Parts: sequence; structure tokens; C-alpha cells
Amino acid sequence: MTRTLLYGGSFDPPHIAHVQVPHAAMECLQFDRVLYVPAFQSPLKETTPTSAHHRIAMLELALAACPWADISTIEIDKEGSSFTIDTIEALQGNYDELRLLVGADQWEQFDQWHRWEDIISMANPAIMPREGIELSDTSVLQINPLSGASTTIRQQIRREECFAESIHPEVATYIAQHGLYL
Repeated sequence: MTRTLLYGGSFDPPHIAHVQVPHAAMECLQFDRVLYVPAFQSPLKETTPTSAHHRIAMLELALAACPWADISTIEIDKEGSSFTIDTIEALQGNYDELRLLVGADQWEQFDQWHRWEDIISMANPAIMPREGIELSDTSVLQINPLSGASTTIRQQIRREECFAESIHPEVATYIAQHGLYL
């Protein structure tokens, strides 16, 4: 029986916490895999993310040494805004157990998600703690918090500040080679 955590996001760019914290969550929950699902466009974000092919390439680089991780392009392939519940319904039959992994920042606005009650009943969200966000929810995992943010990394790149400690070296090289976030 394969137990899989579903972890969606923009991953724009993927940073070290995007790898370390889901892995810790997987071990904490005794799951087998983490399925990363990059969004084409989040319904709750106004900004347009970097091109999907760049985000997927960077995520592949960030996860290259992670045999426990897979990437699904289901939302990228669909294009447009994607609702998590649609992704869960589309993937559910492919996994013995599927559970949604969300950050504490997203959990604070979870009641704005499309069909959020159905998500809870179908994929029992597990919440990753995040630095600076205090939640007293029993679903918050007892793991080190998610630190850093892709938004901050993009701003650091634009300001030509050091960001290398926040992302995998291969991802930093890719960003430089393709002139992303300038």
C-alpha cells in the first residue's frame, strides 16, 4: 500500500524548505512518497508565476536526489486556475492513500479554497508549521517549520542580494543561466 502526500504550490522558485519540510512531514506521518503538483495559476494569487517549463525544470533539479519525491504536471497540463479538489478527485484512484500537505500560511485561508470541506473529507490535510505563524490546530505536524519564501528569494535576486543558502545550487545555476526574476 502506497501512502502519498500531495503537495501543491507555485514553486517559483523551489527552495530548500520545499524539499526538507515535506520530507520531514512524510517521515512524521509514516507515508511513502510526496507528490509535488506545481500549479499553473493559483486561484488565490494575483501574480502570474514564472513560465511552467522553468518551474518544472527547477523543481526537477531541486528533487533530483530525492527518490521519495515525484512531480505531477496535472495542473500545468490543464492550464488556467486549478482547484485542489479537482486535482484530488483526478488523482485519488491512483493512490492507496492520498493526504494533502499544506503550509500554515495556506491553512489560515483554507476556508477560501474551493470546496474546502470536501478537501478535508477526501484528503485529510496535514499542516506544515511555518515560521512566524502560530496555529493551535491538532493537524499541525510536530516538525521544524517551513522557513523562507519564494517571494523573498525573487526579491533578493532582483536586488542582487545573496540568496544561495535558500535554494539548491543547481536551481541557483538554472536561475542565473536563464536570467529569471531580474
